[in-house]
Amino acid sequence: MAQHEQAVWSVYDKLRTARLNVKYYCCRLERAEQWATVFQVILLASAPTSAIGGLWFWHTDLGKIAWQWLGAVAALASIGNAAYSPNKKIKLYEGVLVGYRTLEYDLMEIRSAIEQKGKYDAALQNDFKRAIQREKALVGKNPETRPNMKALLLCEAEVRNELPDSCFFIPESKND
Repeated sequence: MAQHEQAVWSVYDKLRTARLNVKYYCCRLERAEQWATVFQVILLASAPTSAIGGLWFWHTDLGKIAWQWLGAVAALASIGNAAYSPNKKIKLYEGVLVGYRTLEYDLMEIRSAIEQKGKYDAALQNDFKRAIQREKALVGKNPETRPNMKALLLCEAEVRNELPDSCFFIPESKND
């Protein structure tokens, strides 16, 4: 593989990585939002002042037992909410996701310019270097100490299907 082909593949590989991170952090954000909703519903439903708390069912013998169990689940949900802190994770995921979406867009613009110009020139290489600098800031903002491998592998497969090698333009080298 010629050196210019390696250079253009750096752009395409970085584009796939950015796309992977967008998909992955969307997946993780969605999961955190689901947990936040679950915790919120449990806590709201079990509050003594909620509309559910006033239902006639809770005044029966079976209802009193069910209300006690709901209270126990709410106590555990309260602890889980504090330990997992989904709202904090949501904020962190959103920040990283916005950054990777911007990076992905920048790399897609570079890809499009390579296709339109039919070459990967110095101006586009400088644009790519600036994109890499923006990526450095994102890497340090990773909200996870280790990735969720199940989600990561699923997202990798999706990216490989969306952006196979065959979808990228490789400019011809000039033999001087």
